[in-house]
Formats: sequence, structure tokens, C-alpha cells
Amino acid sequence: MLVVDTAVVPRRDRLGLAVESITSAAHATTFTSRAEPGRVHLAMNAWQFAGVEVVDASCSAHILRRTGAPGSDEEPALLLTYGLKGVGVHSQPGRQVAVKPSTFWATDLSMPYDHRITDTRTLTAKLTREALGMPIEHIRPALEHLHKSPLASLFTNHVREVRRVAGQVDETAASHLGTSTLSLARALLASVAPDSRAGRDALADALILRVRAFVRQHLSDPGLNAHSIAAAHFVSVRHLYKVCAANGLRLEQWIIEERLARAAEDLSRRPSGVTVGEIAHRWGFVSAAHFATRFRGAYGVSPREWQAINQPPATDGR
Repeated sequence: MLVVDTAVVPRRDRLGLAVESITSAAHATTFTSRAEPGRVHLAMNAWQFAGVEVVDASCSAHILRRTGAPGSDEEPALLLTYGLKGVGVHSQPGRQVAVKPSTFWATDLSMPYDHRITDTRTLTAKLTREALGMPIEHIRPALEHLHKSPLASLFTNHVREVRRVAGQVDETAASHLGTSTLSLARALLASVAPDSRAGRDALADALILRVRAFVRQHLSDPGLNAHSIAAAHFVSVRHLYKVCAANGLRLEQWIIEERLARAAEDLSRRPSGVTVGEIAHRWGFVSAAHFATRFRGAYGVSPREWQAINQPPATDGR
């Protein structure tokens, strides 16, 4: 939903609206515009997802400072931000990040910070510490190294996809998105935090999400199997099976189910000039006969019968 957009007020009022919007949202925070008053702009959209707030913000050049601790009515929280536009510097005690497009950085809202940036656009996941469920002594040492995590790109891509569908999901889907985002955030922090039981649990929690995403991206590869998946995620096959079992996932069976579902979609669309055998190979089945057997077992009809059943109604051309 739209939080603020200075474009809806006269130019003379835009700086005041930007300052009021930023400073009223957080205790001990100041906003100093580096743009001419008539050129000040601030637009923010935000969505809530069960313990996570995703914020899409664009703003003219500015300096943003927090000089004190959170107010009594503010929940301790963490911002994980991906830069889409803008160049600047983000500083908190003990660490400093050179900000530019595609930079990924964190802000601990329980500490002072200084943010100096040109015209900018960012995507941010705001996570309360309570929802994260990780000790602060494991969170803070990780913040400086987030960009080094093997999960950094997975997390930022996830947040970008969440933003893309944010206005299209119902309450149940939003809850699932929040849960997935929190799981990935825990794993992200744990991957660069001091070793801990919480960290290991978080990594295991997110591995299944990474595996699901990887499988869906590689369904067309006939070589997709437990060994290739384990190798891609730098774990043993034994550990992969253990994590899958803990999450109630029978890996090979699930891969086949996903492939059959994609093939069924293709058959329903009846792509022009594409045979059943070609669709089978498109979705990683080496043998068309094996595909047909599996398809009948899952859907109760042959691929050709499924194709016929799902044909659009004929028209008489009038």
C-alpha cells in the first residue's frame, strides 16, 4: 500500500512532508534534503507479511541520521536493504558500507546510523528481532559480512519477487511469504555469524527453501538428482536427504510431481506443433514411455487423453 508520495502535494510543501514522514516514523531521526526544495521527492510503498514489512522507497538526495536509541514504543528491528539506484555511504558504529546499485546492507535500528545518498531507490525487508528469534550477539557480528554470504543473492531475489506480487496475494499467501522471508533471513545471518545452535538450525531451515527454488529452476535438466542438488548447495547427499525428510519431502517423488505438473500445463495449452514426446523431454523425462506411465499414474489418463480433455471449446467462426 502507498505510505507517502510527495508528488501529490504542491512543490512548496514537499520538503515538509518528506521531513515529517521520516522523522515521525522513528525516534531521534533527522532527515536533511540535499536537493533543491522544489525538487524534493519521497515515495514509499509498504506491505506487511507476518513479522516482515517490505518497503519500496525512492527519494531525492538526502542525509538520514539516527542519533539515539529507539523510542519506548518502537520494536527492536533490523533492516535488510538492497539498492536499486543511488550512490552514497551508510555508516553504523564499527562498520561502513559504500552504497551503489546492487549493494546489499543492513541497519540495526537499535543503534545510531548515518546514511548519505544521491537520488535513490531501495527495497528493504524490515524484520523485528522478536520475529527473527535470534540472539543479538549472533546478529550484530554478521551484519558487516552479509554481502559475503552465499545466500545474499537468494535473499535479495526473494525480496524482489515478494515486492512484485505484494499487491496480488491474499492473507494466507502473505503469511506464507512472511514465514519464508524470515527463514531466509535467519539463514542469511547464520551463514556469516559465529557458530551456534541457532545458526545451524537457521541454515537447515533455509536449505529446504533453496533446494525447492533450485529444483524448480532446473526441472528441464534430465541430470537433476540428489547428487547434483547436493553438489550445488555444498552439502552431502546424506545431509540433503536428512533435511528433506525433516520437512516431509520425498525428494525424487517431489521432482517427478513438479515435472508432471509443468508437463500437464503445457499439454493443456496444446502448443502448436509440439508433440507429447517433446513435452516429456522439455521437462526432464529421458523416456517418453516412462513419462506416459508416470502421467497416467498421477492423473488417471494418458498425456494425449489429458490434452484432448483440456482442449478449448470449438467455435463456429461466427
